[in-house]
Amino acid sequence: MKKLFTFNEKRETVEESSAKRSIMLRWAFANTVFCFITFTLFATLTYQLTISAFMREEQRILLNSMDSVEEVLEEAKGPLNSTNLKNYIEYPTKDRSGDSRGLPLTSLVGSREAFYIYDVNHELLHGTSHHVFGFQNQKNNDIKEIQGENPGFLVQRRIISESTGQVVGYLQAFYDITTYHRISNLLLIVLLILEIVALIIAQIIGYFMANYFMKPLEKLHQGMQKMANDPKNEFEAIEITSGDEIEELANVYNDMMHKMKNYLDQQKRFVSDVSHELRTPLAVLDGHINLLNRWGKNDPEVLDESLQASLDEVARMKKMLEEMLALARLENVDLSSEDLDCDVAKVCDHAVKNFSLIHEDFKIVLNNQLDYPVHARISENHFEQGLRILLDNAVKYSPDDRKVVKIRISEDEKFVITRVSDQGIGIGQEDIDHLFERFFRADKARNREIGGTGLGLSILARLAENYQGEIEVSSELGVGSTFTLKFPKID
Repeated sequence: MKKLFTFNEKRETVEESSAKRSIMLRWAFANTVFCFITFTLFATLTYQLTISAFMREEQRILLNSMDSVEEVLEEAKGPLNSTNLKNYIEYPTKDRSGDSRGLPLTSLVGSREAFYIYDVNHELLHGTSHHVFGFQNQKNNDIKEIQGENPGFLVQRRIISESTGQVVGYLQAFYDITTYHRISNLLLIVLLILEIVALIIAQIIGYFMANYFMKPLEKLHQGMQKMANDPKNEFEAIEITSGDEIEELANVYNDMMHKMKNYLDQQKRFVSDVSHELRTPLAVLDGHINLLNRWGKNDPEVLDESLQASLDEVARMKKMLEEMLALARLENVDLSSEDLDCDVAKVCDHAVKNFSLIHEDFKIVLNNQLDYPVHARISENHFEQGLRILLDNAVKYSPDDRKVVKIRISEDEKFVITRVSDQGIGIGQEDIDHLFERFFRADKARNREIGGTGLGLSILARLAENYQGEIEVSSELGVGSTFTLKFPKID
């Protein structure tokens, strides 16, 4: 069994490590895919724009060259033929200013441009290249792309005489774009190589970036794993200063663990106190029932005493359960409810009258310092319940020679303030920090004689918390205690 457990542990570690690497690889892969798409779009756009610009420039050069040739051939006064064409392609001509100039056809032979001159009957008169395309039935100045071994642009236009305005022939031009295809293919290869290199670099950078960003998460994981392996370990807050969501997650985890630790500590105290509190009444009940079972049922005096003691213990356990249920009901309070409207002075006056009837030997003084009725944002039942808890405690812990309880009502800018003061035995400073915990009771030996469950002040603390109020306590041993309740007032 031990070997199997070790194997499972190792397998879980491997699975966790694989999952971690998987996240890093997925992050790096996502980064690579993003870079691939971005670079592909950029490369495609760059390629298309470059090729389109290059193509337009090549076409512009071809048309400009045709303009130069056409400018000379337009001087013909009659249809071009093999006889008069020589006057324009072999001999210099004079322009209108009298300057001599020559036709650029002969200078263009052997370049990427080829020119062909046709007569009005579409017969070829002259060409600068041995590769002939023949007369094309295409629109004037319409650029036609030729595919095959000699790719290029083919343009054809009419030659109109400047003097007669008649068509004297046709000019055809071919522009070889083999170099263009070579450059475009080279550019495409370069872009593909750059894209592959960029992908490799993006993969490497993405992996290291993922590893870098995963470090805070790994630190958080190690801290959580440590607590998961042994919850009894002392919790150490995980400090992460990445300034991002991981830091927020760590802060949430730290807060959760602090609350969890406090909850576990309270649970330990709860289990200890409940076991102690229930042990005594159960032992009393067991003793009296055994007594009655053996011989006490035949003795009326013993029977009455045992039954009364049993009823007292049952009542005590019943009260404990009721107060625990009261705490459970206070878990959720709807602060938007219209019922959260309490006339504090009215409730205090009502509570004082009731307590005076029950405890006639006590002097309960109400000091209302409010100039007009002030309402607090709390239900009247819950406020009266909290006030009853404080009055009950004041009565329980006041000695016979100091049976005075004072209630003072006042207000400030935010709260309605209720103070309950007694002249009782007081509370030690070391006990005040635990005063509002469940089942906590200072001076436990004496409290067993007084009675109570130790849940009253816990209910009071929950009331203050749920209704966004505050509770304060000040006390001095042998002098008395003052509890201050603050609840938000309704303007």
